[in-house]
Amino acid sequence: MNNLFLYQRSRFNNENLFEDLPQEILDILNANKKIFYFTAGQVIFSERALPKGIYIVETGKVKKYTTTSFDREHIFYVCAEKEFLGYHALLSEEPYPDSAKAMTKCKIMFIPKYDFLLAVQNSVLLKDRLLKSLSHEFGVFINSTKILAKYSVRERTALNLLILSEKFKKEEGDEKTNILVNRDDLANMVGTAKESLVRMLKDFKEEKLISSHGREITILNLQGLIKASNFK
Repeated sequence: MNNLFLYQRSRFNNENLFEDLPQEILDILNANKKIFYFTAGQVIFSERALPKGIYIVETGKVKKYTTTSFDREHIFYVCAEKEFLGYHALLSEEPYPDSAKAMTKCKIMFIPKYDFLLAVQNSVLLKDRLLKSLSHEFGVFINSTKILAKYSVRERTALNLLILSEKFKKEEGDEKTNILVNRDDLANMVGTAKESLVRMLKDFKEEKLISSHGREITILNLQGLIKASNFK
């Protein structure tokens, strides 16, 4: 197995929703769009709030999460550049089932609800892409549920590092990728206590699979980490 196979089964794959749409549809989408800037830790939208539009990540990384009764975040997805946020709730006419928060400095495009829905109503191509995207994302959620239920903490830590390495990769073919993530976020992604995660990262460093400096984690041995993930 290579890391691209894992990444394809773990990503939403919605970056191309607006690609090559007719100009009249793009005009609708662009009519009232806005650009917002967020610093790390700023909330973009909150669970149970009513959606006012959709968001597209232009630069930076955004975490999608739900909050437990103990106010702990369960991070189930990290959005990278060109990925879309918030359209599920808009299409279902329901409050947000999750929250989104900037993990790094972010530049986010916002398209108001009316404009987005008008574009959907007038474009069969956009409707088809949204249907495919939503169907694919269901498979991603099933896969992530399986990982949480069937894989050990060691395997889940390796898997999440592999997924993040693709999110933070600057160019195709990069052997070493620097992942910028705090330990609380990574522990919440893995689904374990921070202390357990720190021990696991120490093991990986001793095995020369990764190195770290502050929040930054560098994968040194991609194939070794793939083997540690035991992903099938």
